[in-house]
Amino acid sequence: MLPVIALVGRPNVGKSTLFNQLTKSRDALVADYSGLTRDRKYGEGLCGEQRFMVIDTGGITGEEAGIDAAMAAQSLAAIDESDVVL
Repeated sequence: MLPVIALVGRPNVGKSTLFNQLTKSRDALVADYSGLTRDRKYGEGLCGEQRFMVIDTGGITGEEAGIDAAMAAQSLAAIDESDVVL
């Protein structure tokens, strides 16, 4: 089983950009506005010979209502699945 890293933080702080760097992909869409990522996105990364799984999340705002509540729930699920949270 691969180690799992969850990327969690406020919306629009670069989690998806970091996901793309770690997975050497462009699988996570990035934009200059908040709220683009809403669901968890999974990808595989490699550092040296160590493979790992990365989870991108939409983030947690602290004012969870409407779509923000759904994004927070997805982020909390990613935390539960992970070995490390960044």
